[in-house]
Amino acid sequence: MLKDIHDLSSFKLHQPSLFFHAMILGAQGVFYNLFFFASGSSPKTCHRFVGHLEEEAVVTYTHCIQEMEAGRVPEWSDMPAPQIAIDYWRLPSDSKMLDVICSVRSDETTHRFVNHSYNTDADVNPFAMREPDMHVKEKQVEFKRRKDMYKSRMISWYSGERR
Repeated sequence: MLKDIHDLSSFKLHQPSLFFHAMILGAQGVFYNLFFFASGSSPKTCHRFVGHLEEEAVVTYTHCIQEMEAGRVPEWSDMPAPQIAIDYWRLPSDSKMLDVICSVRSDETTHRFVNHSYNTDADVNPFAMREPDMHVKEKQVEFKRRKDMYKSRMISWYSGERR
């Protein structure tokens, strides 16, 4: 569902053709089936793979935010956020595209943590941890695991450093 929200927010901006939609659905169908069989044989490997994909997404969105803040993407500077993004992330009604990108990056940091957590042998439920809200996470995008995290079930994983 969440990836659908990311896609729908993007599609509201670009209005892709029917052919593009068909290509996306085809690629998702192939990936879904391959991933289904792979997760049956090695779920830890699949979670690690998805965790690394999410890490790259965080890096990509961080780079995009830096480019937008530096003024190198002028066509997005004053672009209003799509209504679907405002509704989903409960953004202010005057939100811009930068706010949407920050919200998406915030989601990706959570996905990254959850998938890497599922890859461990420790009995950790990442959903039982209290997560900071999007406005905190958008400022602190990198986390560091402490060695005793899984033993003590520490709930704070953010270091406050920025890449």
